[in-house]
Amino acid sequence: MATIDAETEGRQRLLLVDPYGTSREGLGAALRGGGFTVETAEGSSEAIQKIYDGAFDLAIIDLDLPAAHGVAEDGWELVSLLRVADPTLPLILIAAECHPDTQAEAVRFGAAHLLEKPINPRELRTIVRALRPETAPA
Repeated sequence: MATIDAETEGRQRLLLVDPYGTSREGLGAALRGGGFTVETAEGSSEAIQKIYDGAFDLAIIDLDLPAAHGVAEDGWELVSLLRVADPTLPLILIAAECHPDTQAEAVRFGAAHLLEKPINPRELRTIVRALRPETAPA
């Protein structure tokens, strides 16, 4: 089980799943700079393990995840697994292009937001703040 230290206690805890190191680290740094506690994952397996190891207030998932270990585990499959693990977890989904089919799937999975790349870190922080649980400190 993940532990929470005094410095991060009470801060909104986010899971950021992005296969691209530069993007993952850049968005992670921007969110941390906005006062959030951020755990990152490169792919589905790592993300699932982190979900089972500790509670998150929100997950941000890049839908363009590559296959892992020869198995097609794209972002939609991860979203489906996360919905089983925590049906109420707010999701922000990121896609290269937001076609009507992509938007329909996002609605079907109950995503809070669907964002198209490139992501504006300031806009992402604003969206995350708006999804803050009512019990979290301001």
